[in-house]
Amino acid sequence: MDFEQALQEYKRYLHREYRKQSTRRNYHRFAEQALEWISKNKGKHTTGELTAEDTGDFKAWCVDRYKINGNVGRLHALNNFTCKFLGRQDLRVSVPRTVPVNKPVMSKKELKRHINATKDPLEYMIAILEIDGLLRPTEICMLKISNIDFENQKLYLDDTKTGDNYIIMSPRLMKAIKDYLPYRRKPRRKEDDDRLIIIPKGSHRGFAPQNGRGDFVYNTTKRIAARAGFERSIYPYLIKPSVITNDPNNRVNPKIVQRKARHRRIESTLRYDHSSDEMVREYFRRYTVENIDSLKPEEKVRAMLDRMLSGEIDRETFKTSIDILMPQRHREKDIAYS
Repeated sequence: MDFEQALQEYKRYLHREYRKQSTRRNYHRFAEQALEWISKNKGKHTTGELTAEDTGDFKAWCVDRYKINGNVGRLHALNNFTCKFLGRQDLRVSVPRTVPVNKPVMSKKELKRHINATKDPLEYMIAILEIDGLLRPTEICMLKISNIDFENQKLYLDDTKTGDNYIIMSPRLMKAIKDYLPYRRKPRRKEDDDRLIIIPKGSHRGFAPQNGRGDFVYNTTKRIAARAGFERSIYPYLIKPSVITNDPNNRVNPKIVQRKARHRRIESTLRYDHSSDEMVREYFRRYTVENIDSLKPEEKVRAMLDRMLSGEIDRETFKTSIDILMPQRHREKDIAYS
């Protein structure tokens, strides 16, 4: 079977086996990328010619070209095509584990600055959907007016990464949506009548965002950030971990943060937490004493120990915080470990 025919058959296979459109799309495009690379660099054009060396060489190219986390989905897709669809276990490649990434998250002031840089009701609503709703770009693009329940403060989501779900809307988010609706452009197609977001200008004006990658929201976020004057890159997938990091620092119950993020397990929420050393210092400046640097070492430890015993921090955070706040002391000499 030649590669073009294989990809057509694979698309039908994905429609039979997978419910989510985004899963089908990503598996197909990554399989297509692999076959195009093998065709160009190995001179092979049929699935019967594929060898373990071919898929291994493609993996090596991916490792050189992309970051580790970017290759997780890419190589999983390759294995799905070769092992599950073709039934060729000999073509399987090992997939690296996802590694934690410490992103320089946005502070509460920076998030406010981002919101203040919006210039119209649509931009403002998108910013609040990202910050208060913690919605992904694709989820924002696909929102429906009929799924908005102002009375019960719920916004229902169809066919998301975690299935059908809903968020509890903040008062600010409800107002943003209500302010946007009179501004919303009339759709040019009947099938877009129920879509919340209608592109207001440009070659696609009057249409709802059509692709499943959330490009419209991504580009809108970048424009807002540029207008705000940020020197570093600001994008939707930085905003979400920023909010999740800032919430616990503002003493929001972790279970509330977990529900806002629609995570089944608290461990998933904690992966978005990118607290820095400076945030730990600020925590103790705000909630322990006015100026912790003025305390004696024993008093610093005692203040942090009180926090650990009260359940506000865990044992590992307690140990890490001592190392950060008292870098001149070796652990074996620290009174906290005596």
